[in-house]
Amino acid sequence: MYYLIIIILLFVIYGSLMLSRRDYIKKNICPKVIGIPACYLVFVFFVGALIVHSVRFQTPYFYYGFMAVPFLLALSGTIVELTGKVICPRTEGGTPMCFLSLGFCVTLIALKFFSF
Repeated sequence: MYYLIIIILLFVIYGSLMLSRRDYIKKNICPKVIGIPACYLVFVFFVGALIVHSVRFQTPYFYYGFMAVPFLLALSGTIVELTGKVICPRTEGGTPMCFLSLGFCVTLIALKFFSF
């Protein structure tokens, strides 16, 4: 499970990096949290989770702490999207990326939980 978590984290880090890059170039693609684009925060916290997971801390609390921010951002974005207001960037197929992010966050948290 250790390597599966790393692979998934690398995948979501790449995705959030590309979205952050797109936001940096085109501006105003990602919603803002205290003036900071949410995709930048998601990227930084996923990288933090990868570092903490790779170092293999005895306690998973740091990992969960890093995963909490992307999870809460994705959850709030998903709730707002479900109410009918469009705030999340979309994939090429039109799926809100906050839905995907929420799914990956739940998967990563569950994998870590069951690996202990």
